[in-house]
Amino acid sequence: MGSSGTTPDFDALYASDPDPWDVARSWYERRKIDLVLATLRRPRYRQAWDTACGTGDLAAALASRCERVVASDASARACELTAATVAGCEEVVVEHSALPDAPAAVPPSTADLVVVSEVLYYLSSEQRAASHRRIAAACAPSADVLAVHWAPRPEDAHLSGAAAQRELNDHLVGAGWTRLVTHTDIEFVLVLWSRDVPETIGR
Repeated sequence: MGSSGTTPDFDALYASDPDPWDVARSWYERRKIDLVLATLRRPRYRQAWDTACGTGDLAAALASRCERVVASDASARACELTAATVAGCEEVVVEHSALPDAPAAVPPSTADLVVVSEVLYYLSSEQRAASHRRIAAACAPSADVLAVHWAPRPEDAHLSGAAAQRELNDHLVGAGWTRLVTHTDIEFVLVLWSRDVPETIGR
């Protein structure tokens, strides 16, 4: 898959428009968040890491299902917007941190949920490979990883969302994870993986 050769300047993007993807009003975004929550297989998680929080709408939604959500983003401006979105929500901690690094609030083996939303295709191949390793390293033994990306290739991205999802799948499955949920439609691809595979189904 070809590359655009550059990663967008997200600080400049958020400076020119505080909601560049119209998350607050977009049906695509609202539907996607609803499906993320519906896909989570546990009623509650202890600690979640939202790896690219953007405006904070997804982090705020995750707070209803998690004791603690660490929301991080490569853009300092996005972190400010997220902090405003989740103001008064004690479950959410916001930290400026860019993949493939993990925020200090997520030490290795501590997250039981990692959410990777609309971010991998903006990273170079080297950054994506390092991010795959970092995401897995952040996870507790029974953790779930959920990734969701717009299926086509954004014009300013390195590859399509479908390709980015396949790369992450190949890494996790190769490391012993199991893909438990797959949702594919014309707009986005959503997958949930876990190392904690249920022994009984439907109970």
